[in-house]
Amino acid sequence: MTESDIIKGIQAPGRFDATVASEVDARWLVQQALPHVVELPPAVAGQPYPAPPKGVKAWLQVHPPDTTPGSGSPNLPHIKDVDWTGGKKRRGGSWGHIYFPR
Repeated sequence: MTESDIIKGIQAPGRFDATVASEVDARWLVQQALPHVVELPPAVAGQPYPAPPKGVKAWLQVHPPDTTPGSGSPNLPHIKDVDWTGGKKRRGGSWGHIYFPR
C-alpha cells in the first residue's frame, strides 16, 4: 500500500487499518489525512484510556498492543484514529488503527 492509499483510507468513511514501518510514519500519515486531528495522551496498558475532551470530534492516540485474541488484527502498538466530523460509526465517520512494529 502506498502512502497515498493509506491517507485516502484514513479519510474514507468507515474503518481502515494498515501497518507501517514506524510510529513516526503512522503519526505522519494520520496527520496528513486529518490535519485537524487532536493528539490525546498515550494509552497505558492496564489503565483506562484517556478520552477526548468534550467537543473534540477528531483525535489520534498511541495505543499499546491490545488486540483481542482471534480478532485477526496484529498484536502490535498502533495509533488509533477517529474522525466523527462527518458523522459517527456507519454514518459517515472514519476510524481505524495504523499499526507499527515494537
